[in-house]
Amino acid sequence: MASAVHEVEILLNGLFSSSSQRLQKIDIKKKFHFIKELGSGAYGSVLLVKDKESNQKMALKILPKRKTSENKFLREFSVSSYLSSHPNIIRSFDMVFQTQDHFMFAQEVAPLGDLFFLITPHVGLPEVKVKRCAMQISNALEFISKIGLVHMDVKPENVLVFDQECHCVKITDFGIARVKGTVIRFKVGSTSYMAPEVCELTGEKELAVDSTLDVWGFGVLLYLLITGEFPWKVAMSKDKAFRRFVTWQSNTHCNDPPASWNKLSPCLWRMFRCLLAVDYSERNKSTKIVHYMGERWKTDSTSTAQNQITGITSNSYARDKDSLSNHLQIKELDSTPMSCHFVAQSSAPQFEELPGQCQDNALCPLILMDDQISMFVGAEVEIT
Repeated sequence: MASAVHEVEILLNGLFSSSSQRLQKIDIKKKFHFIKELGSGAYGSVLLVKDKESNQKMALKILPKRKTSENKFLREFSVSSYLSSHPNIIRSFDMVFQTQDHFMFAQEVAPLGDLFFLITPHVGLPEVKVKRCAMQISNALEFISKIGLVHMDVKPENVLVFDQECHCVKITDFGIARVKGTVIRFKVGSTSYMAPEVCELTGEKELAVDSTLDVWGFGVLLYLLITGEFPWKVAMSKDKAFRRFVTWQSNTHCNDPPASWNKLSPCLWRMFRCLLAVDYSERNKSTKIVHYMGERWKTDSTSTAQNQITGITSNSYARDKDSLSNHLQIKELDSTPMSCHFVAQSSAPQFEELPGQCQDNALCPLILMDDQISMFVGAEVEIT
C-alpha cells in the first residue's frame, strides 16, 4: 500500500508541476465571451463562457486567490485532468489560467444539472434510471479506486446528468479527493453520506482513507435514488434510524429489516448490507451491484407511487433545491465543495447557499476537513 500511495503521489506531483508551468496569466475578457453566471457564492463563481478562438462553450470554474492557494487549486485541477479519460467522470479541458486576482480552469458543461434535481421526494427515480446511474457511477468509482484515489464526497450533487433518461451521468468535484492511505484527523465530506468511521473522527483519532469510504457514500446515494429519502441523517449511534440499521445488520438473518427498508425489494437487502457494512473491511466493491441488475429494485408500492406522480415535465429537475430538501426532511450540516452543475433553460438557481443563508431543513454547507480547504461556489466576483 505504501509503495502504491507513493507512486500516485509522484504521478500527481508530476502533473502538478506541469500544470504549474502552464498556469498562464490571461486577459479573461479577451479570451472568452461571457454568456451567463451559473453559480456564485462567497468563495468563487462558475460561468458559462464561449472560447473566442474555438467557439466552444465551457464551464469556467473561478476561485479568488484570497481564498484559495495556488497549490490547492493546481492539485484539484491535476486530479480532475488525470481522471478525465473515464466516460463517467467530468471532462476537464487542458486549460488552466490565472488573472491578477483569480485562478480558473475549464470543464465540459452538463446540460441537465446534477442528479439531486431529478429525485422525486419520497419516490426517487424510476427503476430503470436508478440502474443506469448505478452502473455508471460504480464504474467511475472503481476507476478512481484503481488509480489510487478516493473521491471523499460521493453524493447526487456531485453527479452531473447529460440526458433526461440518465444514459450518461458523470462524477465531478475532486476538491477534497485524497490519495489512498492519506491520514485524516477530522471529518471530511458531506454529513449524510459519511461512513461511520469518518463520523467518529475527532482530533484524537486518525484514519487512513480508503475506497470503502466511497462505497459507503455510493450506498447512501443508491438508497436515496430508489426511495427519495435518506436512510438516516448521520451514521452515528445518536441517530435512531442508523441504530436500527446497525441492529439489523448484526443479525444473522436479514429478513426482518427496519420499516424504512421495506421500500426496497427484499433481493436488495443483502446488497445494501454489503455496501453499507459498518465494518469497512466487509464492504464490497461498488461494482458488485452488477450481480443485482437482473433483480427488481423497487417494491410495488414505490413503483406505483412513481407512476402516480403528475405534473412532472422535462423541467422537473429544475425544482428549487431548498424545496426539495424540505420534502426530503433534511436538517443537517452538509459540506458543499464547488462543482459545475447546471440546468439549461431554467430559472432555478444552480448553486448552494452559504451557512448564513440557510433556512430550516435546507442543505447547509459546512465542511470539516483536515489540512486542506474546500472550493465553494462563491459570491459574484469582478474578474481582473
